[in-house]
Amino acid sequence: MESLMAKISTSILLKLKLTLFILIFSHPLAYTQDWKKLESVTLKNPANLVSIDRQSNLYVSSLNGSIDKYNSNGEFQSHYSPTKRSTPRIIEAWQGLRVFAFYKDFQEYSFFNRFLVESERYKFGNQQVVSNSSLSTIAADNNIWVLDAQALSLKKVDTNNNEVISDTNLNLVLKNKNHDFSYIREYQNLLFISDNKNGVLVFDNIGNYLETLPLFGLNFFSFKDSALISIQNGNVLYFDIYTKQKKEVSLPDPSYTFVLMENKRVFLFTSTTLDIFEIN
Repeated sequence: MESLMAKISTSILLKLKLTLFILIFSHPLAYTQDWKKLESVTLKNPANLVSIDRQSNLYVSSLNGSIDKYNSNGEFQSHYSPTKRSTPRIIEAWQGLRVFAFYKDFQEYSFFNRFLVESERYKFGNQQVVSNSSLSTIAADNNIWVLDAQALSLKKVDTNNNEVISDTNLNLVLKNKNHDFSYIREYQNLLFISDNKNGVLVFDNIGNYLETLPLFGLNFFSFKDSALISIQNGNVLYFDIYTKQKKEVSLPDPSYTFVLMENKRVFLFTSTTLDIFEIN
């Protein structure tokens, strides 16, 4: 009888441990973090989008189309003032030597050098390969990714020959036929597209669909090592793109809208400020 009770107790204990394990790893927890503030900067123009290059320089675009560059200490470096008013839909600086900006209203994209001098500007309509681009970003091979909203397809465009070199029909990918595409970014030869209705779609470097990450409502994200990073519900969201582990860290202030990270520094933005923190 005692042996039977011992077996029952052991079985109950194992079930409790298994339940606890499932609860821990299936539900992200909001961890606390010691935030050591190094600097607080008032932005010269309100932040509408942000980006970071490989030297930890920060780029801030505003609704009026201006782009400002700051170094990792928050010191102002350069400014770009547009010749015609248009809000960048995407800005990307991760290539380092040049900054990419996509203007949805004009169906154009531009390249800037590290001093924010505009060197090249192209119009999708001239290429006759894209009917209506809703999102676009730079690829590691210097070609352009284009999310063609009218054709509902993901295209990779060879900028030298003005030709489509890959074309993926997104109707075959989306589980939910309703869609709301909000952001696009290439990282480690993978392309990530945030769709508020379906999650974050992942493609390889030639446009083959790989998987959908269960992340919804992300209008902006960046990366640090193997983690996709964003702000959601007053927390910094970390999602490992390989292990699929998810963690959330409470923000020191829920008013932050953008987060960028490099080494041990965290750059948190409101519409008017840049706060620089150090984490251990």
